[in-house]
Amino acid sequence: MVAEATGKASRTTQQAYLAEEPSAHERSVRPTARRGLLFALLVWFVVRVILSVWGFVVVAASNPVSYRYIFEVHQDVAPPTQDVYGYSVGIWNIYDVRHYVTIAENGYSSNPDWLPAYFPGFPLLILAIGPLFAGDSLLASFVIANLAAIVFFWYLYRLVELDHGEAVARRAVVLSAVFPSAFFLFLGYSEAPLLAFSVAALYYGRQGRWWLAGLLGGAAALTKQPGIFLAPALIYMYWQQCPTRDLRYFIKKLDWLWLLLLPASALGYTLYRYLVIRAPITGVTDVGGEQELAFPGYALVKALSVARLDNPLLPLNLMDIAFTVLVLVLVLGMIAKKGVASYPMYTVPLLLANLSVSMASYYLRPEINMPRRMFLLFPIFIYLAVVTEERHVFKYVVLVSFVLFLILSALFVSWIFVS
Repeated sequence: MVAEATGKASRTTQQAYLAEEPSAHERSVRPTARRGLLFALLVWFVVRVILSVWGFVVVAASNPVSYRYIFEVHQDVAPPTQDVYGYSVGIWNIYDVRHYVTIAENGYSSNPDWLPAYFPGFPLLILAIGPLFAGDSLLASFVIANLAAIVFFWYLYRLVELDHGEAVARRAVVLSAVFPSAFFLFLGYSEAPLLAFSVAALYYGRQGRWWLAGLLGGAAALTKQPGIFLAPALIYMYWQQCPTRDLRYFIKKLDWLWLLLLPASALGYTLYRYLVIRAPITGVTDVGGEQELAFPGYALVKALSVARLDNPLLPLNLMDIAFTVLVLVLVLGMIAKKGVASYPMYTVPLLLANLSVSMASYYLRPEINMPRRMFLLFPIFIYLAVVTEERHVFKYVVLVSFVLFLILSALFVSWIFVS
């Protein structure tokens, strides 16, 4: 086992957290995989049932008149049917869900000025399994996202268990499932597939199975822009596992070539978008939703400057600021903890990218989408699981987080733009 932490490194199992090489836990991979899958299924089922019941209650208790403006402004949105399908799936056909469904059914040509901002990985999955659901792309997106959420929980469990054992792995899964914006995992959004591909890629990188890590990393990069940020982490992981730095080793081995699938996937779609769709690689078609790139922290400074009582969007603006500050604190704590070095290699660049996106046209809410963006920094859940070892602390964090989960999901299902 190769230790990567600075200073004196131990080779004991308890300090495997500092290692990039597979730890002694891997001697029982199969039992761990079974336990992890069962726990992932349990967590998914509990949260899925609660979210479904909660969504039904919120919609059923709302005044139908309050939804009238939705179907006037968004004319491509159909009211959910008043049956089991409508109340379980249809009510979650919100915002970006319908864009992924449109791409799967009609391609980017149906709206080349807007849709190219959405990477093709998730629509391709919808298109692939759509026939299994009689062409119901909405239902297909819903099923894919929920299956991917299970896979994400499963591989997060396995990845964390390598370094910290079963108790921390369980806490990490629970914390990721009840994070205030975790409800996106259970809807027809690309977050669940992206996280499933990403965490599985890192897991197989830890195993030295680079063909799998490369394929999964490439799938992540094809699913959503943040997938490309896996590349530094996987490259670093590969470098740490190399028995020699001799150039002849790399020429002979060539398994590192699988990691080229990450930039190849992102670049391939970028070229397709530019040459075939003829969409300019700026503004809406690149970042999405009229969002712009600026210096890291610019949007946060702008958000703080408009955090005034006369701001009609003050609650939403404060929510964006809170998510930003919270994740900043967690990432800094993770770095100070000096854990597995590949995690900051993924987290820090993605965090800087998130802090660089500004919504110029939303002057009163320049940090739009922060709850959804910050959720993708999944190593923060590992850090939280490590520092909530005391039972009462863990329970308090879960309770507060889940209350916020219910509040934000209620706003979202009511078509209030959380993220």
